[in-house]
Amino acid sequence: MQLLEQNPKLGFYTVGDKTFYSKPQALLEATQTGHFPHWNFNRSVFSQIDTTIEPQIDLRDLYRMRAQQLRDRYDYIRLEFSGGSDSTTVLYSFINNNIHLDEVVFRYPAQGDKNLGPDAKNMKAENTLSEWHFAAKPILQKLAVTHPTIKITMHDFSDNILKYQGDESWVNNAKDYLHPEHTFKHDPLGLKGHKDLAETGKQICILYGVDKPKVCIREGRWWLYFLDIQANHSQNQRGPYDNITTEYFYWQADLPELIIKQAHTIRNWFMTPTAQHLQFLVRWPNHSVAQRGAYEQLAKPLIYPDYDPTTWQTTKSTNNFYSEMTWWFFKNFKHTRFYQVWEAGLAHMVNAIDPKFFTYEQGRAVGFVGFMDQFYDLGPTDYVNFDINLDLLK
Repeated sequence: MQLLEQNPKLGFYTVGDKTFYSKPQALLEATQTGHFPHWNFNRSVFSQIDTTIEPQIDLRDLYRMRAQQLRDRYDYIRLEFSGGSDSTTVLYSFINNNIHLDEVVFRYPAQGDKNLGPDAKNMKAENTLSEWHFAAKPILQKLAVTHPTIKITMHDFSDNILKYQGDESWVNNAKDYLHPEHTFKHDPLGLKGHKDLAETGKQICILYGVDKPKVCIREGRWWLYFLDIQANHSQNQRGPYDNITTEYFYWQADLPELIIKQAHTIRNWFMTPTAQHLQFLVRWPNHSVAQRGAYEQLAKPLIYPDYDPTTWQTTKSTNNFYSEMTWWFFKNFKHTRFYQVWEAGLAHMVNAIDPKFFTYEQGRAVGFVGFMDQFYDLGPTDYVNFDINLDLLK
């Protein structure tokens, strides 16, 4: 079993008097002891900030400052790239400001895409592999020409899946996403070249574009909050190498003005006369996947001014255990050894953890419940009538 990075900046759980960086391990402890788990995401920093005050710094400047902050801290920076708005804006934050980025890696299961060729007409999550062809590939092809000093790596992580000789203990390296690809796709040591780099002793940053701010309207006020499901996106298993550090570009406490500015930018737009009627999209609570997706589409051009919002993209998956984006695995890898190992690991967790910690679809556990840290006040809202439009986009 590889060792998860013990990095409190990425969030951590407390169960009784114990601290956990693995969500499954925290939930197992909670099940065994009866202590309810609590998640902490940089609370000591954000709780000391008056988040009702909007930072008077342009977002592009904040992105530049964050990129330079990371460049000054690390010997080597590797960006986990998807072609989506978050990671693309991270890329632009470096190259548009002449700040060197060492490597961009795109991870793709090349041995799993049989009979799943690119289809520009299919925007469903099951067609996520097409994002390589229509979103990421054009950007990286241009990057290779304009910035030849940046290393571009294509990682076929399906090779790691096919060669896996372990047992169901793979789940011990998971955090929130127990679907079959996540643990292997985001393994920072999954390529020999990446492991060799770790051996050099250089201070290495694994950089993720996590994430757009989560905002909501609750009790007549706007709030910023953090949810562990997004913060658990990285698969920060670094083994014995303490020179590898996972960083989130947006969700972090080293430059908290960045995400606070993003949140206020979104709030300001929703409070304009032409957008007030859309505030139902950010009401609390809101369990509609479609409405959350609509919010993200509206937020992108507001907080990512250099990203092309017409970039091709599929919809998001609806759950984290049987993720639709892993359709290639269910279709083409069903008879592989790891398919049975994946099922065994998932079954172990479902059977060992208290049922109240799962979300369900048609009686089947499809994900862990989300845990959030506290709300951070952004200020009042001047529009509170949520009785209209609530049946839309369900």
